[in-house]
Amino acid sequence: MKIALLGMGTVGSGVARILLEQADLLAERVGEPMTLTHIMARSINNPYDLDLSSVTMVESIDEIVASDVDLVIELIGGVDHTFAFHKQLIQAGKHIVTANKDMLAQHIDELAAMANQKQVQIGYEATSGGGIPIIQPLEHALNAQHVERVMGILNGTTNFILTKMTEEGAAYGDVLKEAQELGYAEADPTNDVEGFDAQRKISLLSRLAYRRQINVHDIPVKGISQVDVEDLSIAAEKGLVMKLIGQSQFDGEMLHISVEPMFLPANHQLAHVRLAKNAIYVEGEAVGETMFYGPGAGSMETASAVVSDAMNIARFGFIGNVAPEQAVAVSAKETAQDYYIRLKTPNSQALHHLKEAGYTYESIHAEKGAFLLSNVTAEQLASIDESLGLSAAYPIVA
Repeated sequence: MKIALLGMGTVGSGVARILLEQADLLAERVGEPMTLTHIMARSINNPYDLDLSSVTMVESIDEIVASDVDLVIELIGGVDHTFAFHKQLIQAGKHIVTANKDMLAQHIDELAAMANQKQVQIGYEATSGGGIPIIQPLEHALNAQHVERVMGILNGTTNFILTKMTEEGAAYGDVLKEAQELGYAEADPTNDVEGFDAQRKISLLSRLAYRRQINVHDIPVKGISQVDVEDLSIAAEKGLVMKLIGQSQFDGEMLHISVEPMFLPANHQLAHVRLAKNAIYVEGEAVGETMFYGPGAGSMETASAVVSDAMNIARFGFIGNVAPEQAVAVSAKETAQDYYIRLKTPNSQALHHLKEAGYTYESIHAEKGAFLLSNVTAEQLASIDESLGLSAAYPIVA
């Protein structure tokens, strides 16, 4: 199989390294050579000092389309131009492997339908968990049952920040700066810290889990940039740990899906996922509870998932892409749930108001106005905010 690589950045260089240095192993496991023949990149990042003398460097996607490559690995990112590239490659009959969650979250349904018509396979394991295998399990290993729930820590940057804030009592801004210095966060961290990265991942995972088309822009999202370390410290006294959680449940008609900071009991499996690790929890009708854990990013970690997709396509060819025809309506969770809240102005009237309104609550830090509320709807929470003023309000995972 002849392979073209689009992009030679952090992940691209890792992919090239595996293809070149592990060529004998890949050929043995696939049954044929997997040869890197073309690279298209603005600049060549070669931290592993690879010998690229046998690889043809090209400047345009038209050269890739016109070449005799069988499979194209797209790692250049972006949305509009890469969407156009993918359509060109599919029309030309080239199989595709990509880690581009930003583009796929918006256009995967159109691309999958087009690819099925052209008998082109699209692999995207690396979009939703870095080195964690989760796309293939949802497509194949868990397809004999109804998936009832997907929930996970889907972004390593935010998990690193929340772990440091919780364990060291450090302020958000200080930990963000540390994450940037370590390479866990971009210079502009918006996609990560405001939850958009996790939003795209939970969209792709939920699409596979429930076999429905999902408009990623309909998914409500709330990031961690406004999280106060004081709330993490207070909640820790009650055995609660904060994580940025992407979650979804499908009731057959409505998809309840969201990304937001949530508190988990300290004995919850996801509460033990620290620093830049990711974990994805899938609950199935037959299999019960499963969890997939590992590195959510990194050059070689993500490259491992990319090359694995390429190997599967080399070995099995076109097997069909999941292409749901039915769209689903999206909403945030509407049922009542428990909340941690902190009032803007703690006072005795607040206690009286909560009691008179019939709320079940526990005061966990009276001076700071921190409470645990039981079985509260989003509408009731908005009423409390209007009446008393909330500095913080976070759902608690049961």
